[in-house]
Amino acid sequence: MSEESFVYTCCPGWGDHEFCTLKTIVKDGKVVRCEAADYTGAEEGEGYICQKGIMSCRQPYDPKRLTKPLKRVGERGEGKWEEVSWDQAMDEIAAKLLEIRDKYGPESLAMWDVVASVPPSQGLAALLASRFMGLWGASDPVKSYGLDNGPFYAAFFDFGNFYKYSTIDPVNFDSSDLIIIWGANPIENQMRIAKHFVEAKSRGAKIIDIGLLFDGTAGFADEFIPVKPGSDPALSMTMVNLILQRKQYKEDFLLAYTVAPFLVRDDDGMYLRDDEGNYVVWDLDADAPCSTVLGQQALPCDNPELDGAHEVNGVACKTAFRRLVEHAASYTPEWQEAITGVPAQTVVRLTDEYVAAPNAFVFGALGLRYINQGESYRSFYLLGALTGNLGHPGAGVTSEMLPAGWPLSFNDQAITMPDGRENYKGKLIHQADFIEQVQTGEPYPIKAFWVVAGNPVHNCPNRGLWVDQLFPQMELIVDIDIWMTDTGMYADYVLPDCMPFEREELVVSAAYNHVVLQEPAIEPVGEAKDPTFIYSELAKRVGFGEYFQNSTADWIKVRLDTNYPLIANVEPKITYERLKEEKRIRAATPPFAWDPFAGFNFDTPHKRMEFYAEKLVAVDDAIAKYVVPLEAPTAATLGDGTAKGKYHFFSGRQRFFMQSMFTEDPVMRELSGGYPTGRMNPVDAEAEGIKDGDKVEVYNHRGHCIIEMRLDQVIPPGTVQIWFGWRQTAFEEGMYSELLVPLGSRETIDERAKNWEKWTYEAGGYQPGFGTGGFGGMAGAWDTIWDCACDVRKVD
Repeated sequence: MSEESFVYTCCPGWGDHEFCTLKTIVKDGKVVRCEAADYTGAEEGEGYICQKGIMSCRQPYDPKRLTKPLKRVGERGEGKWEEVSWDQAMDEIAAKLLEIRDKYGPESLAMWDVVASVPPSQGLAALLASRFMGLWGASDPVKSYGLDNGPFYAAFFDFGNFYKYSTIDPVNFDSSDLIIIWGANPIENQMRIAKHFVEAKSRGAKIIDIGLLFDGTAGFADEFIPVKPGSDPALSMTMVNLILQRKQYKEDFLLAYTVAPFLVRDDDGMYLRDDEGNYVVWDLDADAPCSTVLGQQALPCDNPELDGAHEVNGVACKTAFRRLVEHAASYTPEWQEAITGVPAQTVVRLTDEYVAAPNAFVFGALGLRYINQGESYRSFYLLGALTGNLGHPGAGVTSEMLPAGWPLSFNDQAITMPDGRENYKGKLIHQADFIEQVQTGEPYPIKAFWVVAGNPVHNCPNRGLWVDQLFPQMELIVDIDIWMTDTGMYADYVLPDCMPFEREELVVSAAYNHVVLQEPAIEPVGEAKDPTFIYSELAKRVGFGEYFQNSTADWIKVRLDTNYPLIANVEPKITYERLKEEKRIRAATPPFAWDPFAGFNFDTPHKRMEFYAEKLVAVDDAIAKYVVPLEAPTAATLGDGTAKGKYHFFSGRQRFFMQSMFTEDPVMRELSGGYPTGRMNPVDAEAEGIKDGDKVEVYNHRGHCIIEMRLDQVIPPGTVQIWFGWRQTAFEEGMYSELLVPLGSRETIDERAKNWEKWTYEAGGYQPGFGTGGFGGMAGAWDTIWDCACDVRKVD
């Protein structure tokens, strides 16, 4: 009898942003189970696994898995296919691409690459697609994707850098006295974070959960504070106002590390500058203005004024702190109660507890998916700055919670831009422009659609937009996936991708201060192929063969050839050969847990936190604020008729699916109820004459969904919920995504979005292969999944 062996592979459920590497156990050429990964050094014992990771070992053998290339033989969406060889599929796809290029131009090919759905994200599926896109001159429509952009927005404008603020080591939570979990459900979905919250609670920390639903995290917390969807910054800015009015702020911290003492002009809202372009503060000792030095955080005077107003050379000014006090004054406990539903006395007590805690954490994550997302995170950062709860163990603020440890960087531009940045031909376009270009053919037509990953028909609403308006204009649609998805149903060719268990990769996104080699646990099932094969075969048929001659091992070697100190300084050097032998190698990280605020080394011109963001003055967004949701009913919209429906619709994630990755597993389906249902509060149901189990149509002006409605007191009154993840075939009629505002659509490109894009490009522009659609993909649109309105009616 053969013995068991193991390799490390990425969990297919990376959409929960825990980004676990699994220890995959193999026997007799088959995956038999998955366990938590083993790490070394300070991370020993920090490997975790959830129910999705445990169940993932079943996926390679699922009978619904794609195992052979398919060619459409019926109408799109009809589900009629024939199996073809890889040679036939690639020959025909390449010929059609060349035909379309010659007729319409190279930019008529659009390549969709939401790479988070292909673990490991930022792996070869993304990098090789970007390489091909740049050589071909294809269009990238993922710019302004409008998903989870709030953390990037907040960190970019407040700190001058979004990348390093997207991760933190959860070891920092252990010594907290108070943790406010805001808009997240880590107890059910993020095991490593959950472990450290349990550790903090065992040491006496109080846990407060602020969110929409009473979920597993709410049950774990000491207190649950429910808020209405999209209202979060109304609550957090009220906390800011209370801290300011009662003078509970840390003046020394504000003066040392923020723009609080900088003088702001009354006439245009810009910072006052001297003739050399330096910022200006008021020196109380000299009773005169004092110029700062660009690039230096320290001020040249010992006693700068925090709260004041002056006239300097005929220009009326106020300190940024005074501006903040005036801005926040309208956020009263009574006012916010009508917006958030949180009683006035509760927000006062919450603020008192937050201020009194020696070490307090505001744990934000990616659960705030609406137009107020960026404003929420900026207000969280502001709370941390006012109270000095940044940059020391047990205290901090998170936004996009990736529990990765120190950021690691690899030599990826050598792959994505083989001829240099200046010769990269890929065309980055707004999703809104993409939508209109497909529909109108202007300024150039888009006639081919290559889906690297992401299943846009399912997870990039609105479904009807794709199926009824965009796809009919396409002469070629190619989908690469492991399942027949809602997008694949409308493709001309569906190509079977390898799962993480079947391909070699470098794990770079979140390996807990380690560089990990993902090795194939098994041979690919059927005729599934990895990205190296797919792009090499395509490239040699369209004239780019010389650019795609590397093996997967060669590409990994290129990535490891980096000067990034945390990789380059490892001794002995991290090589592909060494990784093959050792499987994972600890990076040369400092001997303390990663905290992006440690040392307060901000990337702004003055090295200070900009809670007053000058780059946002032009769009009246200099300081975090509450913005009325796009269309959903709120206290601010019901009275004037601007709400587009009676109920606020949302499609929250649930713990058994993680996007649509696990919907085909019969065990996970059973645990999820077996079929999709809706949920609403019994109070609303009684008003609508709906009983538990009734068939109900949820609808708005974009689409509808017929579904069995369950009554649940967990659901806040005024909201309707359908779990995200179920494919369209699971619904009797319609689908939840028909109701949603299209991500990145013209509706979501407001002046703030355009301003963000402008500054993003000045800061460095497009980075192909990074995350979701590159640097440019992080700028422009707003999350609106939970901002849409709907109505309900009983179906006879």
